[in-house]
Amino acid sequence: MKIELPIMPPRNVKEAWEGQFSVFSWYNFVINVPSAVFIVTTLKENGHANAQLNAWGMLIGSGKEPKFLFQVLNNSDTYRLVKKNKEFVISYPSLSLHEKFMKTTTHFEDKADELLASGLTHENSKIVQVPRVKECFASLECKLDWVQDVESEEKINAIIQGSIVNAAIDEAVLYDDIKESHIKREFGCILSEVLNPVTGVSLGNYGLAALDMKNCVEC
Repeated sequence: MKIELPIMPPRNVKEAWEGQFSVFSWYNFVINVPSAVFIVTTLKENGHANAQLNAWGMLIGSGKEPKFLFQVLNNSDTYRLVKKNKEFVISYPSLSLHEKFMKTTTHFEDKADELLASGLTHENSKIVQVPRVKECFASLECKLDWVQDVESEEKINAIIQGSIVNAAIDEAVLYDDIKESHIKREFGCILSEVLNPVTGVSLGNYGLAALDMKNCVEC
């Protein structure tokens, strides 16, 4: 039997941190679908890199018009800088880089280069001015299409869509066998805290996991 979930959580389901069910839907913590992590880079006014760790995005579009779409808080530096400079880069890190890419969540000084401060390295993009992340196995260079508020009333989040104008992948992760290729890439996925929607009890804290292709079912 399936349990019907209301828009807002029942009273017995409490926030683990202030604003948890304002910034995110409580569905994120009940249904809890893993999402691949990526780093969004933009350029600050001083020319240094701004870096944001994100897991709410996807590659969409057609063969002739590939796009990347992601969600971001509308009070974030990433939101402001994408709107200002009209370009951004998406870079996919392997899970082995987790200590470094988690550092990008630090609240750095405005003048800081957030890639360098996180122990990561700039890599020149081919078309846009924003740097790629050298340690990441793949990057997408994007130019802004549009920005759209997610909420109609209390505006907290925005969706950003960009046209992919160039992409690059490390040849070291390319194998003839699809499973070996994906294992080598070692996608990092974020897992939110899991809540029991009936009791309100947390079943475990969020964390990171590798996308396991070893048990992939061919179709």
